[in-house]
Amino acid sequence: MNTQSATSISAKQSWDGERQTPALTDNRTEADIRDWTDLTERVRSLGIERGWSQGEVSRRCGVASSTFNPWFLGKYPGRLGTVNQKMRNWLDQVAETQDMIALIPSSPDYVKTRLFTEIFSTLAWAQATDDVAVITCAAGVGKTATCERYRDARPNVFMATMSPNTKTPYAMLIEIAEELDVQEHNPAKLGRAIGRKLERAGGGTLLIIDEAQNLHDDAINQLRHFSDKNKCGLALVGNNEIYDRFTKGNKANRSYDQLKSRFGKRIERDKPYEEDILAFISAWGVREEKAVRELKGIALKGGALRQIDKTMKLATMIALGDGREEVTVTDIMAAWKNRNVNEAAL
Repeated sequence: MNTQSATSISAKQSWDGERQTPALTDNRTEADIRDWTDLTERVRSLGIERGWSQGEVSRRCGVASSTFNPWFLGKYPGRLGTVNQKMRNWLDQVAETQDMIALIPSSPDYVKTRLFTEIFSTLAWAQATDDVAVITCAAGVGKTATCERYRDARPNVFMATMSPNTKTPYAMLIEIAEELDVQEHNPAKLGRAIGRKLERAGGGTLLIIDEAQNLHDDAINQLRHFSDKNKCGLALVGNNEIYDRFTKGNKANRSYDQLKSRFGKRIERDKPYEEDILAFISAWGVREEKAVRELKGIALKGGALRQIDKTMKLATMIALGDGREEVTVTDIMAAWKNRNVNEAAL
């Protein structure tokens, strides 16, 4: 029996654990064993390259760990060829996916649009004045990317993204605590711990809450408490539902009145500026008049600049597949139709 050298780490935790060449039996051939040798080396190399554990590889390839682990160690008692084929299919899929990813063009570097400037200056104002800003914009215009860029460029800025799973006050606080690196396991003390962290940041703190429309009213009221008591700037970012609550909601809700009275500045944009659309199209290197017009029509649909980005990536792949580097309006129209996300752009 041919045995590879073992390490002191358990074979289940390390790719360098002991493996043995499977024995030749009635349910496997010499060809199956040669395939096993090649496939296990490929799996091992891929796991090390991607930083995947054996458990992660088992999950990704869809082979149960009770089968994958003995197969990898050369101890699988069943039909070796069957598992070999499953692993070969998965390795081929990973390779094909990697080749496809290599063909997908990168998005343009961040484009400094008019809306970018407006959002950036509003965030700076909220941070400098410890006030509340409300930023409600259509999807795909770049509000989240701008907030992330501001966070990365300025000290004492924290950004937490909400979801339907973080809509309650406590779930929201857990998400914020994660972003602020606050370690407090007592739910009753979590809000206070976050407040102290915001105060200790050195003054001029800004807390950005993205996708804030997902929050319940009492969670939003907790944010007002941070702004009032801990004297930090607050930016509520999301869609129009955030602001509509305070203009169309329960007029007798004192929490609404208290928070609305704290709104210092608001940005509202239901669709992208035309100049921002043209700047983004230009960043993709599109100059053909018909192509520009087609992309402008796409950007005015739901998703805005994000629709241009996704369509241009596919259009570029179509052009490259046809042996061309320049994207034409025909490629763009084909990409939009192929994406099948809306009616054709006008």
